[in-house]
Order: sequence, then structure tokens, then C-alpha cells
Amino acid sequence: MKTLHIHVGMAKTATTSLQFFCKENAEILAKQGYCYPIFPFSYPGIAPGHNGRFLLEAPENEEEQKSREEGKGNFAEGMRIINELFLTNDDIIVSDESIWRAIDIENKNLLNVMRQEALQGGFQIHIIVYLRRQDKYFLSHWNQQTKRLTMDETFEEYEGRVSRVRLDYYAKLSRIAEVFGKENITVRRFEKESFQGGSIYSDFLSVFGLELTEEYQISQAVRNTGLAGNMHEVKRVLNGLPQMNDRKQHRYLLDILQECSKMSGEKYPNEMWSKEEIAAFLEDYREGNQKVAEEYLHEPGAELFNNTIEDLPKWEKDNPYMTDDLIRIFGVAVLQLHQENLELRQKLKQESDNINMSFYKIKHPFWTIFHKIKKKLGFEK
Repeated sequence: MKTLHIHVGMAKTATTSLQFFCKENAEILAKQGYCYPIFPFSYPGIAPGHNGRFLLEAPENEEEQKSREEGKGNFAEGMRIINELFLTNDDIIVSDESIWRAIDIENKNLLNVMRQEALQGGFQIHIIVYLRRQDKYFLSHWNQQTKRLTMDETFEEYEGRVSRVRLDYYAKLSRIAEVFGKENITVRRFEKESFQGGSIYSDFLSVFGLELTEEYQISQAVRNTGLAGNMHEVKRVLNGLPQMNDRKQHRYLLDILQECSKMSGEKYPNEMWSKEEIAAFLEDYREGNQKVAEEYLHEPGAELFNNTIEDLPKWEKDNPYMTDDLIRIFGVAVLQLHQENLELRQKLKQESDNINMSFYKIKHPFWTIFHKIKKKLGFEK
């Protein structure tokens, strides 16, 4: 049966890397019978590889459905394209990590809308989701929010609203199963040791019964890394500056912090929670996680995740590495400005040389003729 495979995330599980991979290898996937289409829609800050973003615009009720049908819109057009592609393809893959969040917040009716679309179009829906251990996801999500946005709330303030990220995976999967059935949901662990073939790319391909061969291209193995050491705190404080609302200014400072991030993380490896706090946090989800392993991975009695906790110090603002990190940031910023200044001076010198050469070429023939006339008239010997 024709199948629409929807990779719904979750966020912070290498979804951006997978989307780039699928886009770059779309022709190879097509040869294997899997279509990864790029739609004619654009969203600010969203790469075309996020080809499932238009699904978030699905109508939430009948009134909105009528309004969107009259004005068309990306969802209606996207589904029209998908149904057209099904005329020549049996399997279509779309991906966007925001779908996992959207079914709880922006568009709670999305699952039902997609079921209706599938019934009308005569295709089935297959949901693919990677799950990350709750503490790792929550800490990574906070880091990413601080890095990419202008969020300046402290971690203590952020963790007070942990419920907003909805970490009860079993409850959420149960909601999806009520609409599409457990048999149409593929759950994978986002843990390197669990990846089939040893990489996220080979693991994702295995969902479709495919193997990662040398034919596939991987242009960049790691994307969208977080800030390490003290860099997340520096970025959090900088986020309070009004200038950070300017995307160019934001990008400039973020590039400097990312250049310092690796060394900061090496000098001061840490976690935002202590080992004991992480253990207590995970205990709240242990029972649900075991149900996920049993019912969706068919591993009764197994743990969903490797629950080993690294013995890292809890991050402290007054740690002894902060001063060194600030000095490094200052140094990188000054050296970067110095390099840009040298490049500009070199460019100006080159432009000046080009202008002088142009003037020389223009006047040179006239001076030659002038000197010949002077010599002929006896003014020069």
C-alpha cells in the first residue's frame, strides 16, 4: 500500500542532519523507491530539507478548514503535491522535528487531520520518531534555546517549567497510536550504541530496509552542536542586550562563542544538574520508558535507555574557569577584528593599485605621442 512516512523528530535527535542527508541523497533514495520531495514553500530560518514543515499549517477545525480551502495555503497545496506524487511513487518521506511538539501545542488536531487526508488519498501513514533520554533532551533543549534565541532566563527558572516540554513518551506515543495504530509507529533510541550500522544515517535507512553504502554522500557529519563549558552562560547574559535582536549582531557574537566553546568544554566539563539530581529526574519516567521498550520496541523487561549517568560536576557560575573563558572571548573578538581589518586594508590597496594602473593605461598612449611630437619639433633631443 502507498505510504506517507512522517519523521516527526523529536528535536535534538539529529533531525537536521537526517534532513540534509535525505535532501542530498534524494536521487539515490528515489532509485530505492523512496521519494524525498522538496516543496515550493519557504519559512524564515528553515532549510528546504525540512520538507514536512507545511504539515504544521493543517487546519485545527472545520471553520479553519473552510477558510484555508478558500485561500488555499501551504497545507492544501502540499497535500495536493503529495497525492500527485503518489501517482508515480509508493513511498514518500517527509520530516520535521516540530511535528512532535506541535501535536501538543500549535496544532493538537494535526493527527486527526492527517488520518483524514490518508483516508481520502488512499494511502497509509507511518510515523517515525527518535527518542532521547529525558534528562539529555531537556538539558540539550535548554542549551539550544539559549544558543539560538534571545532567551535570558536562568537554568533554575527554565527547569521550573519542565512540564512544557512533555517528557512522558509513553503517554504521547499512546495518543499517536490511538490515531494510526502501534503497528504504524517506528520508535528508535537516540543513542549511538543503539544505531544499526553504527551511525544515525545507517539507522534511519534501516527503518526502510535500506543499507548505507558508499553511494550515499554525507557532506557534514555533525550539525547544530550546543555551547559547552561556560559559553551557554555568557550567551544567556548577552541575550539580554537589545542589540541581540539584530540577526547579524546575534550571529557575530554567537560565532565568537562557538569558536571558544570546544576549549571551554574541555577545560570545564560539566552538567547543569548533579548526578543525584539526574537520577531523581529519570526516576519519574522509568515506568513509562519500560512500557515504550516493551510495546514499541518489543523488548519486555528492557530499559528504554542506557541509564548510566556521567560523574560530572554541576555547573557553578562562580567556577574558576569563567575568567579564563572571558579572556579567550575577548582575545578571539580582537583577533577577528584585526584579521578583518587586515583583509580590508589589503582589499583597499588592491583597489588603489587597480585605479592607478587604469589611469596609467589611459594616459600612457597620449604621453608617448606628446613626447614624439616634442622631439620632432626639436624641443627634445
